[in-house]
Amino acid sequence: MTAAGTTAPTTTPMTRREFLYYVWGASMALFMAEFGGAILWFALPRFRAGEFGGKFTLPVSEIPAVDAEPKDFPAGRFWLINLGPQRAADSRQPADYPVKEGVAAVYKVCVHLGCLYKWVTVNDRFECPCHGSKYLASGARTDGPATRNLDVFIMRALDANGNELAKTKAGDPTSDPEAGAPFALPEGTAFIEIDTGKRIQGGLNTKPGGGK
Repeated sequence: MTAAGTTAPTTTPMTRREFLYYVWGASMALFMAEFGGAILWFALPRFRAGEFGGKFTLPVSEIPAVDAEPKDFPAGRFWLINLGPQRAADSRQPADYPVKEGVAAVYKVCVHLGCLYKWVTVNDRFECPCHGSKYLASGARTDGPATRNLDVFIMRALDANGNELAKTKAGDPTSDPEAGAPFALPEGTAFIEIDTGKRIQGGLNTKPGGGK
């Protein structure tokens, strides 16, 4: 009895089972918080310049000569192409995909099932060793199970002060031939910037000879 004549409330000791439940619940809450944090850590992009998924800034001296073989940049997973009149006149180029002269950065993964294709000098074209898809230097599919042209990355032409002079047009190449197309470097271009975090899918190209 208390001084006021009332009965003091009693407390029931925590059982061992209840204690273990509390410990288990706290452990699960901590685990879920850590797990969620890990998911966010891996899901959110943390790309830096000079690594795949980031931006590559190259001097114009790194661009291959007009109509030369594509130049491989393994760190960025792209080929630099510089299409000129010789490539534009290539009889193998599908009529549905006429070549636009200029520079572009082509993603070096085959659009069929993701294999790394290679440039075969003797055949003057890209060839996928996995399933036989073939592409011209322009990125146009000419044979194999692939159903579209090669993907390209967004590229910008910059002057010596980093000002943008030209940029790859975004969009769907299937409906807009200008989307993802190479472009001529404007006068005063000192650098090109390839953003490997921004990719444009190649236009549909499902029949031999480039027909849709």
